[in-house]
Amino acid sequence: MIPVVLASQSPARRQILTGAGIDPIIIVSEVDERAIEAGFTGTVADLTTSLSAAKARAVIERIVADPPPDIPDNDSLVVIAGDSLLEFEGRAIGKPESAERTRSVWSEIAGRWTQLHTGHTVALLTQAPDRVNGGDTSLELRAIRSRRSTTSVLIGSPSPNELEAYIATEEPFQVAGALTIDGFGGAFVDRLDGDHLTVLGLSLPVVRALVTDMGLFWPDLWSRAD
Repeated sequence: MIPVVLASQSPARRQILTGAGIDPIIIVSEVDERAIEAGFTGTVADLTTSLSAAKARAVIERIVADPPPDIPDNDSLVVIAGDSLLEFEGRAIGKPESAERTRSVWSEIAGRWTQLHTGHTVALLTQAPDRVNGGDTSLELRAIRSRRSTTSVLIGSPSPNELEAYIATEEPFQVAGALTIDGFGGAFVDRLDGDHLTVLGLSLPVVRALVTDMGLFWPDLWSRAD
């Protein structure tokens, strides 16, 4: 088994991996997402890939410099990072973080088609001789790959009272686009065109493709085979 680090505090991303037989070690990147967004000049879709890569590299730097005690002593380690943004009329809609901003977002997107982009970055770390420590081994970055996926989302039209009840749950405050399909907000999404896992924040087919592209066998990441 190859240990996996998830560079995210997202419960949905963790649940996707555990459901697929992978029990990840969680290391939150603590990347300043807003600073990256402020200086970015590309598309919304490209921004998600840049954010996922920044998160992965931040966690990799910490692992290489001082491996956390819960990182197992293994010949290799996989790091997975993801970032999601909802795009509407060419604009990125991230986490609203407040009731007022959530109302504003929903006033725009209700009843409209949007695009949910998720950027994925997968990195492979392997053991290598540590010249400084006289032949001991340490982890170093061997390969890193990024790819994004996009799913079109037709947003529903909740009544004013339904929207206020949804806001009262505070669920939309910390999710891209002010809604998530695996919680209270799932009832307010009318249609998806594409991979539903992209909307949840981590497309397993994309992650598998990146892992395979680095020469790894996907089942080697499984912590259980049930």
